[in-house]
Amino acid sequence: HVPKIVTEEVVREVEVPQVEVVEKQVEVPQVQIVDKYVEVPQVQEVVKHVPKIVTEEVVREVEVPQVEVVEKQVEVPQVQIVDKYVEVPQVQEVVKHVPKIV
Repeated sequence: HVPKIVTEEVVREVEVPQVEVVEKQVEVPQVQIVDKYVEVPQVQEVVKHVPKIVTEEVVREVEVPQVEVVEKQVEVPQVQIVDKYVEVPQVQEVVKHVPKIV
């Protein structure tokens, strides 16, 4: 038994992209070389004489006072509280009516 071969035709549509050429004008900056002259200041060395400070060490002997603790006995008087009664006179209010003269 021999296999039978069948041929079938299939139609498929495939989009083919179309290439379109568009011209675009772009400005390209041109480099222009300009010479610029700048004055460079020259460094000049100036020598200034400054007095040098010299430190001298001077040794001075100073007496330091010595603190000496001495005990001293002092009599402290004792306070004694005494109650003292004093009579205070009582004040009474006296109201006097004085007639008004018109």
